[in-house]
Amino acid sequence: MFCIAASGPVTAVSLRVPFILAAVVLVALTFRLDRDAANNLFPPKALSIGAPIGLALWILAFHGMTQTSVTLFLPLLLQVVHGVSPIFINFVSIVISLGWSIGTFSVSGWSGARERVALFCGPLIAFTGLVGLTLVALLPGLAMLTVSAFVMGIGIGVYNVHLVARAMESATPGEQRSTASALTSVRSLGTAFGAAIAGVVATTAGLGDANQQEAVGHAVTAVYLFCWIPLGLNAVLMIRFLRVTLPRPSPIPATAE
Repeated sequence: MFCIAASGPVTAVSLRVPFILAAVVLVALTFRLDRDAANNLFPPKALSIGAPIGLALWILAFHGMTQTSVTLFLPLLLQVVHGVSPIFINFVSIVISLGWSIGTFSVSGWSGARERVALFCGPLIAFTGLVGLTLVALLPGLAMLTVSAFVMGIGIGVYNVHLVARAMESATPGEQRSTASALTSVRSLGTAFGAAIAGVVATTAGLGDANQQEAVGHAVTAVYLFCWIPLGLNAVLMIRFLRVTLPRPSPIPATAE
């Protein structure tokens, strides 16, 4: 986290990237040391894409990376490019949280086949909202931008509640506490890395002093395009998560008469 924080004030990409890479190495080392420790902070297989908890943690990390990158640059986009008031800036930011809450409450009681639908469709809905947000970011008018942000929030809410529940359910006896803490801490890691990498992308795209409409618009679009990668990976990892945690039952063979 110190490496991530140190990368913020650095303006040169050649200096910022090594800080981020050093943070990645240190986090990987932390998980490796914890795996061999007598008293673990994280559950076993925390980084394994073959285990439910590992898949859930990767999905939450990518989710945190995407959400913080979008919300971090949304006020700048609205104020500089669209020239809206601070009140409306806060409104659009709240829309994502509102969509998340509505999505969560809508599917919280689902189980069985409907739970599979929520887990599968949630990342796709969120990705659709992000794509729409990217495509309309520089267009005049804010209706479609607000709708896209709302759709993205709904998608996150649709899958997040079942993802967390299934991850906790997969915890072995005695590991529930470490699993619960890992879900929060790893999402925070994704948030930190998302903010740092988004800053690198924006700087590389020519953000400059952040007061020119064309430069800000180009930089924010570049950041949102970058966000397609982690959110797209979420959809892929969710398919694997479904296969590991909710395998389809094998068909019953027909008996010969």
